[in-house]
Amino acid sequence: MMPTPTDRQRIELAIPAYLLYALTGAPNVFVPADPDLVARAEADVADLRGNLMAACLEPFADLTPAKRQALIRRLERVKCQMTTDWDERPALSLMLMLWFFLKDLIDREVLFLWEGSAMDRATQKLLLMCEYGLAKQGYDVAVQEQARALLSRLQAVGLYR
Repeated sequence: MMPTPTDRQRIELAIPAYLLYALTGAPNVFVPADPDLVARAEADVADLRGNLMAACLEPFADLTPAKRQALIRRLERVKCQMTTDWDERPALSLMLMLWFFLKDLIDREVLFLWEGSAMDRATQKLLLMCEYGLAKQGYDVAVQEQARALLSRLQAVGLYR
């Protein structure tokens, strides 16, 4: 039998999906170069957001409603702390930063993506949407540094120790 996760662990599981969910809710985050693809892009973003929301809520599914709401409020406070400067930065840069942040957590086995899970489906869709930015030379170094800075900020508030 697996031990029950702590509140901190539940927040750590939810925060990558929640940060991505917050970003994908901004207007014009994904704007296709071809105007004929706008409807498809909107459908893809809606699907992505649905999977991200499911992934955000999964860590809290077994809790009482009061406890779930308390942790969701904590999750929102952490998100607000981490996103204070987001309106000043390009959406592509933020999306790639979150991609590298997520990839680092997965590579270090801090976070596991179970095949077919909501977060796995979101990650697959996100990779397709981010291919353009990932292909741009020179973006990698800057966004990887921003991803490390995000991790440091999260560690400063007691997460991902």
